[in-house]
Amino acid sequence: MAKKRKNILLIMSDQQRMDTVGAYNMKEFCDVKTPNIDRLAQEGMKFNNAYTPSAICAPARAAIMTGLYPHTNGVIDNFTDYKPGVSFLGQCMHDAGYYCGYAGKWHVSPSRTPRDCGFDDGKPFMGYAFPGSGVYKHLIFNQPPDNKPNYYEEWLKEHDGDGVDVSHGFLGDNPALQIQEMFCKLEGRVEDSIEYFVADETRRLIDKAKDTDKPFFIWANFWGPHSPSIVPEPYYSMYDPASFPEHPSYKDDMLDKPYGYWLTEKMWGLGDYGWKGFQEIFARYAGHCTLIDDMVGLIVKKLKETGLYDDTVIVYTCDHGDCMGAHKLIEKGAFTFDEIYHIPMVVKGLGHTDNDSFVYLHELMPTFLDIAGTQPPTPVQGKSFLDLMEDGSRDNGRTEVYGEYHNHFYVARQRMVRDHEYQLTFNESERGELYDLKKDPYQIHNVCYDPAYAKVKEKYMNIMSKHMKELGDPAGVWFHRIKQWY
Repeated sequence: MAKKRKNILLIMSDQQRMDTVGAYNMKEFCDVKTPNIDRLAQEGMKFNNAYTPSAICAPARAAIMTGLYPHTNGVIDNFTDYKPGVSFLGQCMHDAGYYCGYAGKWHVSPSRTPRDCGFDDGKPFMGYAFPGSGVYKHLIFNQPPDNKPNYYEEWLKEHDGDGVDVSHGFLGDNPALQIQEMFCKLEGRVEDSIEYFVADETRRLIDKAKDTDKPFFIWANFWGPHSPSIVPEPYYSMYDPASFPEHPSYKDDMLDKPYGYWLTEKMWGLGDYGWKGFQEIFARYAGHCTLIDDMVGLIVKKLKETGLYDDTVIVYTCDHGDCMGAHKLIEKGAFTFDEIYHIPMVVKGLGHTDNDSFVYLHELMPTFLDIAGTQPPTPVQGKSFLDLMEDGSRDNGRTEVYGEYHNHFYVARQRMVRDHEYQLTFNESERGELYDLKKDPYQIHNVCYDPAYAKVKEKYMNIMSKHMKELGDPAGVWFHRIKQWY
C-alpha cells in the first residue's frame, strides 16, 4: 500500500521580525507572546538560519510560488509580473493530486489570481490590497484590493461587523507622506479584525478539504504585522511602549552608509519622534504579532477538531522582517540588514530537532513538492530541504546566502552575500558595505574601505561574483565591469 501523503499548511505573516517569535528566545529587545507558534516549534522544529531571497513582499512571495529568485521569475518589485514559462507551486500541487486552497493576502502577481496558479478555492486580497481601505471610515491609508467584491467587507456584513472603524492613527511627520498610518486602534471586536477573517477563511478551506478524498495544500496569509498595524483590544494595549529598549543601532549616524539609507529614514518621517515614537509603534506591532499567534491557535484547533492535525505538516514563516527602529529605519527596503533578511521558520509534523543550516524561503517550493512525492517540472534555484525538516541534525553544507533587491522605491539595485562571519552588500551606484558580524552583530560599522579588511573584502567580492554567475543575475554585468574599483 502506498504511504499516505501528508497535508501541508503554510501559514505566513507579513513583515515579522524574527525576535517577535518567542520560540527563538531572542528577548534582548522585545518579549512578545506567541504561545501557539512556540507550541508548534516545541512539537516540531525550527530553522535558525532561514533567509528570504528578497526583503520585499511580492518578490519574496513570488519566489516561494516559483522556487526562483526574483530576477529569474520576473517579479522584482511589488508591481511587476511573472516572466513566461515559470511553474507555479499551486499548479504543481494540484497536478500532484492535492486539494489547494488560498486565504488572505495574495500579492504575488498583478494579473494572475490564485485559480490561475492552480488553487481550487480562496478569497484573496488582490494587488497591494489592504482590505480595510474603504471599509474603515477614518483610515487614511487607501490601498483597497483590486478585486471586487472586497471579501473582507462582505464577511464583516455577514458577521455583524458592518460599521467597524479605527482611531488613534499614528503617522510620520514627513508632509509628503501623510498617506499611511503606522498603526491604528480597531474600534471593534477581535472577530472583526482582518486577521480573524484570514483565520476563519482558512478554517473554511480546511472543512472543504476534509470533504475531499485528497491531501491538501493550504496557504494562509495574514496581512500583519505589516503596517498599518490595526489591532483591537486587548492587543492594542497589551504591551507597554516603555518596555522596548532602544536598539543599539538606533543612533547609527549613517555617515558610512549609502546616502539612500539616510533619505529612506527621512522619507518615513519618524526621526523627530525619537525612540519613544518607535516604542509606540513597536508596542502595537507586538500586539499585532500576538493577535496573529492567537489566530494560528484557532487554525490549529480546527485541524484537531477535524482529526487532521497529526497528518498535517505546518510551516509558519514570513516573507521578510522589519527594521522596527534598527538604524532608525522602519519596515523594509533598500538595505540588507539582518532585521529584514533573517526570518523565522517553524515546522511541525516531521522532525523534532532544530537546524542551523542556511536555508532559503523560496526553497519551500521544491520542499513541498518533495513532501507530495513529486518534483518541479521546470528548474528551480535551490533544493528541497525536507531531509533537514525530518532530521535537524543534518547539515546541507551551504556556507553562505545571497539576497537581492531591485529598485523598489529606490534608484539602484542591491546584492548581498553573508555567512556567519561577514556580510558584503553591493550597492549598484553607491558605496559598498562590509560588516564584521562577530565584532559588529548589529551592522553599525561599515569596514568596506578599511585597509585592514582588504583581503576579507576581496574574498567576499569573489563569493558574490560566483553567485551572480551561477544564478545568471543581470546585476553581475555592472558588478564585473567596476569590481576592481568598487
